[in-house]
Amino acid sequence: MNDFIERLQRHDEKALKYVVEHYLGLVKAITLKILEKPSDYMLVEECVNDVFLLIWQKSHYFTGDEADFKKWLGMITKYKAIDIYRKQQKHLATLSMDSIPPLIASDNIEQQLDRLYAKELLLLEIMHLPDLDRELFLMRYYLEYSNSEIAEILHISKSAVESRLYRGKKRLAKNPKLKECWT
Repeated sequence: MNDFIERLQRHDEKALKYVVEHYLGLVKAITLKILEKPSDYMLVEECVNDVFLLIWQKSHYFTGDEADFKKWLGMITKYKAIDIYRKQQKHLATLSMDSIPPLIASDNIEQQLDRLYAKELLLLEIMHLPDLDRELFLMRYYLEYSNSEIAEILHISKSAVESRLYRGKKRLAKNPKLKECWT
């Protein structure tokens, strides 16, 4: 079973073909979950191709068995899809002012900007959490996985997910600027 990992590390093309055949569904599912509604299907294909290229190029860094390989592949896919998502969002943010719809009269631009600032601040604070807690927060609140899905992916109990999220929220709530994020 682990034979394909060793062959992949020696850059055997048949091993790469095996990885693509067996893990393409997982890679596409993670990519689609993160990119959610890609404006261009080519983004999904680009991400999938980039993931398998990275696996090919970085396989010598991998150590472990097939279960670990699946987790490693999933994490590479997740981070690559997040990178593509961020690039897409950055591109959308640089569109001309003509493409931005006018504000509704009842909208308060100051409140909207405050909420955006609070969300950015929250993301920065989340990045200072311990690795597992950071993963939990990103999966729950940015990728919108359910607690059960997170527990299954990370191989921990659902109650452990819930208590870590609760303790993390309490830690983050100490920052008064972040209170808007939870309301």
